[in-house]
Amino acid sequence: MNQPTRKSLSPEQQAKLLEFRAQIDALDDKIIDLLIERIGIVSQVGTMKRGVDASQCPLRPGREADMVRRISKKFEGTQFSPAAAAAIWRILIGASTAVEGPLKISVFAPEKDESLYWMAREYFGGFLNITKQPQVRRVIGDVMDGKAAVGIVPNFTHTADDQWWTTLLQRGQDMPSIFAHVPFVYYETPGRLSPSALAIGNITPEATEDDVSIIVLDMDYNVSQHRMQTAFTQANLQAQWLSIANLSTQSRHHLIELKGFVDKNHAGIKSFLSSMGNAVMNCYFLGSYAVPYTLTFGEQKEKQTVFHATKPA
Repeated sequence: MNQPTRKSLSPEQQAKLLEFRAQIDALDDKIIDLLIERIGIVSQVGTMKRGVDASQCPLRPGREADMVRRISKKFEGTQFSPAAAAAIWRILIGASTAVEGPLKISVFAPEKDESLYWMAREYFGGFLNITKQPQVRRVIGDVMDGKAAVGIVPNFTHTADDQWWTTLLQRGQDMPSIFAHVPFVYYETPGRLSPSALAIGNITPEATEDDVSIIVLDMDYNVSQHRMQTAFTQANLQAQWLSIANLSTQSRHHLIELKGFVDKNHAGIKSFLSSMGNAVMNCYFLGSYAVPYTLTFGEQKEKQTVFHATKPA
């Protein structure tokens, strides 16, 4: 069978192609120079931070989320995929963080399931020091003991067999905070059972334009969920129940997701706690993180932001 004849470029087209390639090479050189200049500034930032507190983690999750959102929007309506731009900047952020200071990561990776390990590599960069642990509690222990700056743990479920979050409550006031959702950007609409993770560390969460917060309420056992939901509504807080743990005979621990950036100084949570009175035995703030969003390849302008980001639709 005869193969089709491949058409060749004309001499004029070949000359033009070489011209285009030269332009691309020149632009690549500019990009390289700008990246080197950028990393030099990042290095100065790291030096300044270490001069104030050498133990400070260089991660700024709120700024990183806002940066990726801003970059993605810049590419909307262009021929360059916003999803590709977001992926590039995640790598750039990871490389910059490594220059600011060493970053060790501990990841929950049980036997035959390394999905969280690969998500951590994509989010933070494969060039960082990543340790695999077979148990979630060992990941939390690595962060608590200073063996890792960041721990990657599975997202919350509604099953009693996966209440690793109760370990954080046993650590008192020095517990790590949840500060990021992994992945932050979805490149196609994820399925309900798509794996996802949360990043924890001794990092103060930062507010962004779109967040969720996680709290645990140690409530009198006789207080109904309906009463609590009514109090949340009256306090102008949107709440979703994630799990309930029975750690004692006197109370129940409610794991709750709140829309927005909510900490102990938030007016809404103060109003809620006041209205519930002595029914609240304790309130734990587990952290906040930027809501992930979806960028589609086919329709680059489409953006989906969902509350209850722990279970993408």
